[in-house]
Amino acid sequence: MEKIVSLDTFQPFDGMIKMFPHHNFPYFNCDYNLLLTLANYFKKDELPILNNVMSIYRFDKQKINTRGYFKLEVLDLEDGDKILEEMGISIRRKAPALDTLQDEILNSISSGHPISIFIDLFYQRGRDFYYNKKHGLHPVFVYGFNLTTEEIYTVDDIKEYRQYSLPFSEFKLSCMSSEHVKMPDYFWEYALVSPSDQDILNHKELAQTNINKFVENMFRYQNEITESLNNILLLAEHFELLITNETIIETLSSTIYRKCSEKYRLTILYQYNIDHIHAKHTMDSLLDQIINDWKTVRIYSNKAIMSNMFTGEIIDKCIRLITKIYRNEVDFHHQFYSMLQAARL
Repeated sequence: MEKIVSLDTFQPFDGMIKMFPHHNFPYFNCDYNLLLTLANYFKKDELPILNNVMSIYRFDKQKINTRGYFKLEVLDLEDGDKILEEMGISIRRKAPALDTLQDEILNSISSGHPISIFIDLFYQRGRDFYYNKKHGLHPVFVYGFNLTTEEIYTVDDIKEYRQYSLPFSEFKLSCMSSEHVKMPDYFWEYALVSPSDQDILNHKELAQTNINKFVENMFRYQNEITESLNNILLLAEHFELLITNETIIETLSSTIYRKCSEKYRLTILYQYNIDHIHAKHTMDSLLDQIINDWKTVRIYSNKAIMSNMFTGEIIDKCIRLITKIYRNEVDFHHQFYSMLQAARL
C-alpha cells in the first residue's frame, strides 16, 4: 500500500477552465493562479485578488527584432503579500538545505500548509524556451508527497495548472541551481491566521468594499489605460516587420489569455450587480470579438511562419484585424468606464 502525505482538499484554481474548457489559461499570470488557489484552499473570497490587477497595452519599436516589443502588460495595484495578509493568510519563507527538503515538505503538508517552491526552469522538462537553454526562477505549488514511489505532487502551468506528479529526484535537481543564490528563501509556506478583516465583514460588505476600491483604481489609471490602446495601432503599423519574428505567436498567445482573464473578471463583477447600466450584452459581445480576432491573427501568423510564406495578402488580413481590434477596444472601454461610473455613484 502506498504511503502518501497530501492536502486532501487542495484543488488548483479552475475558474478559467470553466469559462474556456479547451484551455486552462492562467488568470493574467502564474502568480495570480497561485493567489487564487490559496484563496480557494483557505475558503477566502477571490474578489480582492481578481481586482488587484489591470492590463495596459505596450509597444516598443526598439525591440522589434527581439522579444517584448508588444504586450498586454500586467500591473499589480497592491503587492500580493499584502493582499494575502489582508485575507488572513501568512507566508513563512525558508531556505532549507537540499538534504532536508523532503522533511520540510512533509512537515508543512502534514500541518495542512500548502507550499510554493521556486525552481530553476533550466531543469524543467517541457519548458521549451528554458529547458537546458536558459535559467529563470519560477514558483510551483507542492501539495503532496508519495513516500512509496518517491514522487512529489505539484501544480504548475507546464500542465495547464492541473495536478500532476514527478520524481522527487528530478524536482530536487531544479532546486540545486546557482540561481537560488538570487533568492535564498526559495521555500514559501502558507498558513491561515485569524481573524482577518474578511472574517469581520460580511460577504456583501466585503464585496462592496473591494468593488469600490477596484472602481477607484480603474479611474486613477483611466488615461493611461485609454491612451495605451494606441499601441495596438503601432502593432498594425509595424506588423510586416514583426510577422517574421517567431516570438509573435507567444506574444499573441499571452495577449489572448490576458483578454480572457478580463472576461472572467467581468463575469464575476456582473454577479455582484456592478452592471448598473445593463450593458452586459454589448460589452460581452465586444470582448468576445476582440478575443476571437486576436486568435485569428495568431492563426494567420502561425500559418505564415510554418509555411515561410509572408505574403501581402496575409499581412493585410492581419493588419485589418488588428485595426478592427483597436476600434472594438475603444468602444469596449467607453462602455466599461460608463459602467464603472454608474457603480461609483
